Amino acid sequence: MSGDDAKGTEPAVRMLYCRCAFAQVVPADVKGAVLEGLAGSGRGFEAVADLCDMAARRDPHLADLSALAKEGTTLRIAACWPRAVRGLFHLGDSPLGEAGVEILNMRTLPAERVLAGMLSGDPSAVAESAAGRDDAAAEQAAAGRIASLGQLPPTTPEGEKR
Repeated sequence: MSGDDAKGTEPAVRMLYCRCAFAQVVPADVKGAVLEGLAGSGRGFEAVADLCDMAARRDPHLADLSALAKEGTTLRIAACWPRAVRGLFHLGDSPLGEAGVEILNMRTLPAERVLAGMLSGDPSAVAESAAGRDDAAAEQAAAGRIASLGQLPPTTPEGEKR
């Protein structure tokens, strides 16, 4: 029996780390510690400059990532509010499905909890990420950041003053 057979088949995992370079809403110490922990883990991960910017540009890579999750790969994302991250993929014309996506909130969790979720799929870290301000306000805030980049029209409903 080969080593892979003895371990069983583990699902594929793709880890994505958002540097939040433009909005800078994630505490710098948490971002730094998570990046250092991922880099030191010896596991592969992808770091992107800013998911808000990618959504604003409708970066085709968002569609690639979304498709991975729909094809059975677990997509683990270290970024900010889960609903906002889902909103960003939606605004980038690449909505995420419900299954196969685990989002870790670097705005609210300490680096150790984010790393536990990213590296081992700790379901309690994923659940903690969704707690708190995971509402429409988070999605609106992300849409506002995208609009401020000048790529998309503002999300203010017609008739409301800005």
